[in-house]
Amino acid sequence: MRKSIGRVFALTAAAFGTLLAGSGVAHAATPAEQAVAACGSSYYVQRSYTLGYGQSVTVFQLYSASTKSNCVVTVKHESNTYYGRATGLGVGIQAEGGSMKKDDGDYKYYAGPLYLNAPGTCVRFWAHYDEIGASTIHNWTYTSPYANCG
Repeated sequence: MRKSIGRVFALTAAAFGTLLAGSGVAHAATPAEQAVAACGSSYYVQRSYTLGYGQSVTVFQLYSASTKSNCVVTVKHESNTYYGRATGLGVGIQAEGGSMKKDDGDYKYYAGPLYLNAPGTCVRFWAHYDEIGASTIHNWTYTSPYANCG
């Protein structure tokens, strides 16, 4: 009797594991994973900055060695109250000595991506986020220092 109970338990556990593996239950993508998905799989995060009262928006600067290009994107976190609702959101990128290239508007999930090929030049990024409060709108902006000069 003990062997059959053990065997039933093992078969049940195996069946449950198979069910879970094939269930298609996905984990929520992190903001960094969302940034890579927006820019492209060859890009990796070089630096980032999080803003908002709830630290609910992050701007990412990414780089691809294969394309030799920078990419920037500002991502709303899934925990953001306004995730999926259009609110003021922006991103920008600038090579030292050049002009700032921006994408600023009302977006549900992210602003950008913007690309910049700037070999041997330092780059900075900019972000904008309108956080809607009970009685006010707080306008968050951030401009990074120049860096990643390779």
